Amino acid sequence: MSTSIRPGQAISPEDRRALISGALVLTVLLSYAWIARPWSARLEASRAELVQQRGLLARERSLLETGSQLPRLQRQANATLATARTRLLPGDSVTATAALASRVDDIAMATGVRVLSIEGRAPASSPGLTTVSVELRGEARWSQVLSFVRTLESTGSLIDVAAVRLERGPAGGVAVSATLTGMVAR
Repeated sequence: MSTSIRPGQAISPEDRRALISGALVLTVLLSYAWIARPWSARLEASRAELVQQRGLLARERSLLETGSQLPRLQRQANATLATARTRLLPGDSVTATAALASRVDDIAMATGVRVLSIEGRAPASSPGLTTVSVELRGEARWSQVLSFVRTLESTGSLIDVAAVRLERGPAGGVAVSATLTGMVAR
C-alpha cells in the first residue's frame, strides 16, 4: 500500500489544509525576514539619526542665540589672558627656569633663608603651557621658612610651591628642601 499521489489524482482536504497552512507560515516568515526586519532596522537607524540631528540643531540654535555675546566674551577672554600673561615667566623653558631660579633666590635672600643650592628640573609641557621647576635646598629659622613660603605663594607670578620638606638643621635651625614650579606660555 503506497500513499503517494499520482498526477491527476485529487489531494485530500486535510493534506490541502496542511499545505495551505505551511505555505502561509512560510509566507509570513519570509515576509518578516525580507520585508519587516530590514524595514525595522531602517526605522531604528532613522530614529537614531533624528535624535542626533535634533541635538545638533539644539547646539546650533544655542550658538546662534549666544552669537551676539561672542565679541564681548572674546574681549573678556583677551583681557584675562593679558592679565595672566604678566604672571607667567618670560621666554622659553631655559630662560624661564633661570628666571624662576633668580626669583626664588631673591625671595629667599629677602626672607633670610640661606640658599645652599638651586637646581633646574626638566620642563613638562601641556597644551599652551610649559611648566618649569627648580629644586631649592637651604637653611633658616622656622619663622624665616614660613615667611619664605608665604612670600612665594603671594608673589604676583604664578609660582607654585609643589613640595616642601623640612628637617632639623644645624644649630637649631631648619633644613628646607622645596620644589617650586612656574608657568611659561608657548
